[in-house]
Amino acid sequence: MLTKSVIVEQLYNLGIGKNDVVLIRADLGNIGRIEGGASGFIDALLDTVGKDGTIISLAFTKGSSFIKKPKIENAFEISKKSYAGALPNAMLRHPNALRSKHPMCSYVAIGKYASYLTADHNENSPAYEPIRKLIDLEGKCVLIGCVKSSPGFTTTHLVEADLGLLKLNVFPSLNRVYYKSAAEEYKIFKRKDPGLCSNSYYKFYSHYVNEGILQTGRIGKAYSIIVPAKESYRIEKQILALDYKFNICDSPDCFVCNVMRWDRLHKIPLFVVRKIIKKLFLMFKFASKS
Repeated sequence: MLTKSVIVEQLYNLGIGKNDVVLIRADLGNIGRIEGGASGFIDALLDTVGKDGTIISLAFTKGSSFIKKPKIENAFEISKKSYAGALPNAMLRHPNALRSKHPMCSYVAIGKYASYLTADHNENSPAYEPIRKLIDLEGKCVLIGCVKSSPGFTTTHLVEADLGLLKLNVFPSLNRVYYKSAAEEYKIFKRKDPGLCSNSYYKFYSHYVNEGILQTGRIGKAYSIIVPAKESYRIEKQILALDYKFNICDSPDCFVCNVMRWDRLHKIPLFVVRKIIKKLFLMFKFASKS
């Protein structure tokens, strides 16, 4: 079982220290058994950054597709559970946590700059603006136990927005959700700026290494990496400004990269054919076994 003192030491060795502002994405299951569970891990993070530091995580929530009408009972509330994992949900339960009010892309933060990071991020805000504040604070981005399964850093989505690449999304306002306005009225929110596919963000890793900004380590059993947010943003912007297709993933089955980008519409026929063949193969395989 990992104690708080051990985790604090490992976080320090990874590159997190006193007064740091850190955006953390983590798969806690890959770390191992933690004393106190997710809450114990948050306590370790807060001890590591100290009273003048801040931790922040993605607390994104789902909407309804254009096929399904959103329901008021699924409206965004400050207490709504995030699909982003155990860490942000445990942070939401922390007594000192603050959450931004964006109906689909909220952030949860604890610490000195929690109010600054989450303030004014609502239904009228671009999804990734808290990342700009993180950069202004000389913050860091950390992946713990999800380097492969959820690659890359959220700074890349901010770069996509700043370079106008989010306009490549086909019909970006398909996802909708109810939220409660300042006047206490339920209204429909239509997200207009979903990020592009992030499955290929591992392609940036070698560039971080070449620039000398990537540090690695282990938290428990979990392989982890950390970068300065300002530097990762700079590198990603340089690359995507020269090659806006750099972040297209290699999977022929990726719906976003093969159907939902205007510059990839020519991939749709082959994508559909592959899906049909795959479905027929599975049907034939099932029929042959029965």
